[in-house]
Amino acid sequence: MNIRFERSGGFAGLRHTRSISSGELSAEEQKRLADLVQAARFFELPAVLRSSVPGADRFQYRISVETGQLKHTVQVDEAAVPHQLQPLIAWLKKVAQ
Repeated sequence: MNIRFERSGGFAGLRHTRSISSGELSAEEQKRLADLVQAARFFELPAVLRSSVPGADRFQYRISVETGQLKHTVQVDEAAVPHQLQPLIAWLKKVAQ
């Protein structure tokens, strides 16, 4: 599994990008990542999730996941992150530091 995680916006407007290959992870981390992607129903999410409420200094996330034959990218505003996607984003932010 390959993931590209990008976080942009916020107060400073900085862009932070990290690519993660499951081959770089321990077996335990690989399982955790696969479980998070599955629990988020990532491949069923729409390509774009925008908040209907405008807000300054919010983050935007772009997550691309490629595994086997499946490839999907989701762009989501911080205020529009669905609850099932929150654990995956939290894990990606932690790993991206």
